[in-house]
Amino acid sequence: MQHKSLKNTLSACTVALFILLALGSKVNRIHYGAFQYSSSKEDRAEDGHYLVKNDGEKIHGDKISWKSGLLAKDQIKVDEQKFKITEVKGYRSGNTYYIRKGNEYIKRIVHGPRINLYVEFTEVTTTSTTNTGFTRTRSYTRTDHYAQKGEDGPLLPCAGQSDFKKLMEDCPLAVEMADLSNKQMRKAIKKNPNYLNSIFEVYNNGCKE
Repeated sequence: MQHKSLKNTLSACTVALFILLALGSKVNRIHYGAFQYSSSKEDRAEDGHYLVKNDGEKIHGDKISWKSGLLAKDQIKVDEQKFKITEVKGYRSGNTYYIRKGNEYIKRIVHGPRINLYVEFTEVTTTSTTNTGFTRTRSYTRTDHYAQKGEDGPLLPCAGQSDFKKLMEDCPLAVEMADLSNKQMRKAIKKNPNYLNSIFEVYNNGCKE
């Protein structure tokens, strides 16, 4: 009886722990496609392929590739020159820039003097079984967004309007644009697919449209 009571107590504690973790986690609430991922504002005068090392040195070349994982040696290459991923903070491929996040690189979708915005794509597959024994598999692309103040600031999770307002609280116009209900935001994006990007662009433009 005592063993059963202890087991129930442990189960209750486990459930409570999961609830606390869920409440404390940063939930990504921006769905795929809410931002315009191809409307990069990179400087076209710098089109090309190059790595940016941690000390700011640029290594130019014709082709960039990188690999990371449990069974791979974490490295990035420009042509035949190899570097440890930890030595390279970012790279440019054509007119798109990628920044290092952990041992991977994620895409920059808004570039400006005050704030940058990045997106990380993750392919997710979930499997569930109904009470009749039918197994259902669902795959989708999860998008996680990160903001960065300046060129060297840390990557900050950016998961919704409240994060936008906090990041840009010194710009009333950007805060006003972000201060919409979910329904209003959906309407704004439907009317202007570049709406979310434009909030950050206004901030980068000295708080002017």
